[in-house]
Amino acid sequence: MNNPMEPVDGQVGSAVRELQDDLLGLHIPEFVPSPRRAPTIAAIVVLTVVGLGAYFVGTNEPGQVVETPPVDSLPDVSAPEGRNTDGQSGLSWGPDATPPVTGWTKPALFTRYPDPAYRTSIRRMTTAASARLDRSSSSRRQAENADGSLFLSYYDDGVYHVYDRKTGDLLRALEIHADAEPQWHPTDPNRIRHILGPNSYVGDLRLYEVDVTSGQNTIVADLTGRIQMAIPEALYMYDKAAGSPSSDGNRYAWIILNEAEEAIGIVSYDLAEDQILGIRTTFDAGHGAVRWVSASPSEGFVVAGFDHATVVWDADLGNERLLNQRDSSGDLVVQANGNDAWVYVDVDDGTSADAGWLLSVDISSLERTRLFQFYGGANTSIQVSGKGYDKPGWVIASTYNCSDPGAWTCDKIMAIEVGGDHRILNLAHTYNCGDNIWTEPEAVVNRSFTRVYFNSDGGSCGVDAEIYELEVSEFD
Repeated sequence: MNNPMEPVDGQVGSAVRELQDDLLGLHIPEFVPSPRRAPTIAAIVVLTVVGLGAYFVGTNEPGQVVETPPVDSLPDVSAPEGRNTDGQSGLSWGPDATPPVTGWTKPALFTRYPDPAYRTSIRRMTTAASARLDRSSSSRRQAENADGSLFLSYYDDGVYHVYDRKTGDLLRALEIHADAEPQWHPTDPNRIRHILGPNSYVGDLRLYEVDVTSGQNTIVADLTGRIQMAIPEALYMYDKAAGSPSSDGNRYAWIILNEAEEAIGIVSYDLAEDQILGIRTTFDAGHGAVRWVSASPSEGFVVAGFDHATVVWDADLGNERLLNQRDSSGDLVVQANGNDAWVYVDVDDGTSADAGWLLSVDISSLERTRLFQFYGGANTSIQVSGKGYDKPGWVIASTYNCSDPGAWTCDKIMAIEVGGDHRILNLAHTYNCGDNIWTEPEAVVNRSFTRVYFNSDGGSCGVDAEIYELEVSEFD
């Protein structure tokens, strides 16, 4: 085994993911659950779109905005007998197999409705009526801005739309690349930070910031000279659309690539001090190709996923430790004790003792904790969002691609307690029929853990994913 501080050079080519059929499916009048195929491992295609967007202001779709009513005033929807509620707030805790209703119909735009099983307040926020899709982009990327007034969507063939959350009005179509990796500013509700692009034709070694009200784009950090002093062939950088800055928006990490689009290093950066904290140019050969990189919620660590490992370094990219022996779906989260943790699902084929478990690994101590077993005959694909920084110790999980539609884990949005008693709070069914890259739910929670944004095709079984906003009641 190589010393992690003296590893062998690694490379990464362009990641490939199988594109799904991009023809719009026809909307059907009501949602009827159907048997699902067993999950398949899909490769990722980096979609390059040039000349994105234009400035304009308009409405998402004509319609009256209905503001949030108290939960008690929502129409009474009787859940099936046996649903596990706490008897006081009506919240549903623990593994719950209440199925989605077969008569569910896609709601009107911006109109509140209660989830039939769990009575959480939900509304459809976007429409794909005149486009291929209008969806949330990632469970690892905030959909909502700092003050909750705006939200971001990925529209049609790669335009980012900024909407007014209360009215549904379209504020701006951003003139940034489809793979610009946009991240809301942590405190300024009108600014989004992003890179220029994800390949040798458009990418560079700078961080940008766009004002969503004016459209003005500025450079906030230029790392070109400093990175090229250490790596002369460095041309551009990205986190592979799977990373995030620290919770305060200060620390970043990116993969460094050359003109041949090969990964030749990783950089860790402090924006407040305008300081490169570390550049790493060599990796353990056993890890395989680097797939993504991210700063941790605190400013203390950098985490990266490789083909055969997930690793953590200190902020200076030294002191490598192994978090998992493969790259897995998950997210970084702040625990109740304040420590960072990597929460992920072990998708091992059965050779691992933790196969099928959702786990958390404390990044400081490397202590590993089982949260719940989600295989259970369902073979459920799952995504994790740890972006609710103001409620430490909790993540949002969204599931899809179930081989057993009757399993309690299927096609749901749940809040999962990372520490404590590992409680499970059932929030909603997604009523999502499609099982392809475009209709993955990608549920993401806002910083205050009061709203979740998720995607659903509303039963069409096409690619026409739209965003739904789910309100999360206060709970201890």
